[in-house]
Amino acid sequence: MNTLHFKYAVEIEKTRSITQAAENLYMAQPNLSKAIKELESTLGITIFRRTSKGVIPTDQGLKFLDYAKQILIQIDNMEAIHSPDKPKNSRLRISVPRTGYISKAFSEYIASLDTPEDMEVFFCETNSLRTIENVRENGYDFGVIRYNTAHEKYFTDFLAEKNLDGKLLWEFEMLAVMSAEHPAAGADVITYSDLSCNYTELGQGDDSVPYVSGAVEKLYASNRPADVPVRKVCMYDRGSALDFLLTVPQAFMLDSPMPASLCGKYGLVQRKCAFPDNSFKDMLIYTSGHKLSDNELKLVNRLYEVRNESAFAEYK
Repeated sequence: MNTLHFKYAVEIEKTRSITQAAENLYMAQPNLSKAIKELESTLGITIFRRTSKGVIPTDQGLKFLDYAKQILIQIDNMEAIHSPDKPKNSRLRISVPRTGYISKAFSEYIASLDTPEDMEVFFCETNSLRTIENVRENGYDFGVIRYNTAHEKYFTDFLAEKNLDGKLLWEFEMLAVMSAEHPAAGADVITYSDLSCNYTELGQGDDSVPYVSGAVEKLYASNRPADVPVRKVCMYDRGSALDFLLTVPQAFMLDSPMPASLCGKYGLVQRKCAFPDNSFKDMLIYTSGHKLSDNELKLVNRLYEVRNESAFAEYK
């Protein structure tokens, strides 16, 4: 199996066009198409299908591409071992939850850098278990995981099992985030039970706890009347989630406090939301013995700064 073909497939996924991918890879389109057919034949699956919106991965293709990206990262890591003259700290890989204060801190960190010519940064927004996998198995420098404090022991034990260390980034209560046009935006008191009974909840798909199946679902179900149907839409992309909140003004999501500047930018409000066990932690995680580089420390310090800005944002 030619790992160069992995790079070809990842480029097609990114561009959604074999023609554009071939141009980006500086190769002829027929040669690229032939390489992908050879790869599909070797794997015994169909990776892509043509649609009116371009070339998109099949379900099996998405699984393959996920593994292909991990393999390409590992190859990069191995090549870096043999490049002693490469400038230090030019590469950074972090894996984090989908949340406003972290994305803001990351953007401001990048803007502040004196960028080396070969800088390469991977910023992955995903769930906590995938972040643990990224840091433990996929070459990520560090990550941020989020969990309810009721599940802390499970995560603590799981990190120890994976030989990972953790450091508290933030302990907070979830807020209800919604459009300024939401019917409950002006309410003095908001409960999760009232919101979930009357409005559509936008979930972020982070519903896994080590060793315990369905733990997060049970936590939220305990705060909602049993006879009320579940109205929940899960999205795994933060940008799409923000668009959804603005397009569907009767939707809401639970999130850590956001910087006031982001709320103003996207026309959102955040309100205190009462429900039992509303205590969450964001934890920095990294492999045991890992010493943060200067650039990594700069990003972590920026995370704490934006956290403080978010903690003092105004909300009812």
